[in-house]
Amino acid sequence: MTTIETSLLSGLSHPVLQTDLPALRPTVRQSVPIRVRAILPITAALAGAGAALAVAPGAGTALTASVVGTALLTAIAANWSTCGMSVAGVVAAPKQPDRAGGSTPVRRLGWHALGSVLTGAPTGAAIGAIGMALSAVIAPGWALVVWALVAVLYGLHELGALRMPTPMRRRQLPRHLRRTMAPRAVSFLYGAIIGPGFLIFIRSSAYYLLVAGVILAGSPLLGATLFTVVSLGRCLPSVAAILHTRAGGTMPGFLSAMCLVDRRVQAITGAGLIGLAAFALVALIS
Repeated sequence: MTTIETSLLSGLSHPVLQTDLPALRPTVRQSVPIRVRAILPITAALAGAGAALAVAPGAGTALTASVVGTALLTAIAANWSTCGMSVAGVVAAPKQPDRAGGSTPVRRLGWHALGSVLTGAPTGAAIGAIGMALSAVIAPGWALVVWALVAVLYGLHELGALRMPTPMRRRQLPRHLRRTMAPRAVSFLYGAIIGPGFLIFIRSSAYYLLVAGVILAGSPLLGATLFTVVSLGRCLPSVAAILHTRAGGTMPGFLSAMCLVDRRVQAITGAGLIGLAAFALVALIS
């Protein structure tokens, strides 16, 4: 057993589960039974198709609704990463007496959210502006069909059924900041780096569909709004860590628990993308 694993075990606030070790982050196939991975997308597709038949939106409305749904998925699914957990450790952990600054976890959470929104919202607006410039050559109906088909492929990718390209900048948040700056400054800078979504690892395929959808929608205002939602959603691990530690739990225990639900969230995200694709396609047909 490694030193890291020994340290993790000593700080667990819940009974050690069989899946805690030795693999803290197993694959989605190992974490989610195949029957569940089959039922989830089918159920989501039926729900999406049913919603489209009930509402009968036009192509423009269907696109907007699909992109909003993707933003909500991204806001939740993009949290489950080493970066998200690293931020939670900075924001929620008690400040050491020898560190500069006089922040509290709640204040650091506010600084983190501010940094994320300050960079996330302009990124969304810029992506929407690109779409606006391309709107003359984008046919809404066909664009929605292509978006939906890509959503199905990446939904299957999230469910572990196939592999799709996942271009990203394979960098983590800079750890040296934690040793050289006050916790509130680190929280703010970590938020600013995470906000755009592409400066570090892209944890969820929903992000690709969000960017594509904002381009197709061609609205800087919608882009800024949805990226703000995602930025605020990326604060959820820190909120959960604060609540966990205030209830008497430990950070190692929190990190261990998050690793256990990681792949479940990924499977739900994959099903969600397929459900949104079904909504978009049925809306066009009906």
